Amino acid sequence: MQQSPEIQNRIAQWRDKQANGTMSTQDWIDAFRHLRASRMGAQAASAASKAKRAPVDLGALKDSLRAFAKKPSDG
Repeated sequence: MQQSPEIQNRIAQWRDKQANGTMSTQDWIDAFRHLRASRMGAQAASAASKAKRAPVDLGALKDSLRAFAKKPSDG
């Protein structure tokens, strides 16, 4: 998952500030918060993607097909 253009722009700004020696404590706090939030979003997307690829429970699938195949009794 690629980072958004907004985050890429902020990273470039933080790198410039760090290179110039003007990075404040608040800038570091903001950087970590934004990067952590971005990473948490990536983790959620990864988990959702893995959940989609979960193996099919063949036993449950067969039971469902058997239930459809049963005819109602003439009660």
